[in-house]
Amino acid sequence: MASKTMLVAAIDFGTTYSGWAFSFKHEYDTDPTKIGARQWYGGQLVSMKAPTTVLIKPDAKTFDSFGYEAETRYIELASDDNNEHKRWYYFRRFKMMLHGKMGLRRNIDIEDETKKSLPAKTVFSLVIRYLKEDMLKHSTDRMSSGHTREDEITWVLTVPAIWTYAAKQFMREAAVQAGIKNENLKIALEPETASIFCRLLPVEKMIEGGGMTSFKPGSVYMVLDAGGGTIDITVHEVLSDGKLKELHKASGGAWGGTQVDEAYRQFLISLVGNPVFRRFQVENKEDYLDMFREFEIKKRDIAPDNDNTVKIRLPSSLKDIFVDEFGEDLRTAIMQTKYANEVSLTGDKLRINAQVIKSLFSNAIQSTVSHVKELMKNKIVSRVSSILMVGGFSESKMLQHAIRSSFPNVKVIIPHEAGLVVLKGAVVFGHNPSSVSHRICKFTYGVKTTHMFDSEKHDIKKRIEPDCVPLCDDIFDKYVEIGQSVALHVATTEHSYTPTTESQSSVGFRIYASICLNPEIPNVRHR
Repeated sequence: MASKTMLVAAIDFGTTYSGWAFSFKHEYDTDPTKIGARQWYGGQLVSMKAPTTVLIKPDAKTFDSFGYEAETRYIELASDDNNEHKRWYYFRRFKMMLHGKMGLRRNIDIEDETKKSLPAKTVFSLVIRYLKEDMLKHSTDRMSSGHTREDEITWVLTVPAIWTYAAKQFMREAAVQAGIKNENLKIALEPETASIFCRLLPVEKMIEGGGMTSFKPGSVYMVLDAGGGTIDITVHEVLSDGKLKELHKASGGAWGGTQVDEAYRQFLISLVGNPVFRRFQVENKEDYLDMFREFEIKKRDIAPDNDNTVKIRLPSSLKDIFVDEFGEDLRTAIMQTKYANEVSLTGDKLRINAQVIKSLFSNAIQSTVSHVKELMKNKIVSRVSSILMVGGFSESKMLQHAIRSSFPNVKVIIPHEAGLVVLKGAVVFGHNPSSVSHRICKFTYGVKTTHMFDSEKHDIKKRIEPDCVPLCDDIFDKYVEIGQSVALHVATTEHSYTPTTESQSSVGFRIYASICLNPEIPNVRHR
């Protein structure tokens, strides 16, 4: 942490959208919820976060643009007849490549939209550097006097709680490569920061479900962080001192809002065919982008109790490609599909039956609800009295209804601007990093050591006899176990060791992590 924090800046690096926010120490002391952030503009869309899209120049190392600007710039390049855009690197929604990677390598490559590869850390660090510098430029306008020194800024970078330690370390190293000092950087877990911020909000800042009574000491609640890429779930208890105790390890899956986008994409492919859709995506990038931007707006209004037909503009370029490929108009072809009675094309408007549109949410919602139901079977989780829904996908009325109807005996709390509470909570966390006091261990931790040899328990191959004393080598000495609640910043246990030989003057320990509750022998599978 910065030696004397005057400014906390948070970066929320999301799957679909990213952004930054900040507050000065004097502002936090007066009103912790007074947090500055930037508005981003893209056509009809105005948002507090920008698309996680980056354009990198042909030299493979120079940043060009980010967000809406990167989308527009790439479209301009693609509209030229000289195919100049093929030399550039265009990445979008690439954060999910870190999800679930147990053996993540530092030098791993990722592919852009045209299958060209760059080192993942280069791409991530360029985006973080841009967001860092953009925040510094805008925060200068809020400074009453002077300039905030680099060592007075604490940076907070958010990551999903369900990510592996390797993925979290990857993000830290990318941030350091982006110019943020390691000692000034904190990695914050997204559900935790959301929880921290929502506890500060008055009742009127909640869409529904009330506020403060759900966060009083002794309360147990679930945080359901529904983002673009992942559903990230944790369970918290409010302690008597107001701090948070994690009661169940973070869990979830890749069931975020992008699952709905993919379902819509597959729906369109079922209408026009994959070759037509692929050609449309390659040859008409601006129309392709506009079509999905419009869907982004439309899907926010899709609700269980709304049975109105949804009208979405279908670009003429897509219809023209269909005619070119099949020699018939798309309107007639749709009448021959399984959607003949549910979808129609009138002019440039695709009219979609409400039930068809709602079905696009099914996979993401069913996976989420099933997972929460399974969690609720746990004795500890069954104490949950409230579900706090945060993240951009939590603004979906479809997901809200599914959670409310599936858990009628649990209060559902939804803050206004649910998609921003992770980012704003990260700022609050930066000012007060001790907000969380306990977490649940994801692994069993221990060291490799030796014990007195027991012929009934130990493998004879592991027997050693330094100084003629029979010992068993390769023993796992456990410190904490998977699922154990551990207090942060507090020593959990103390172990003492003696030299194996009289001549031994020093010792080195290898620390192992295992998914087993009681591993006996450390090996590469446990690391």
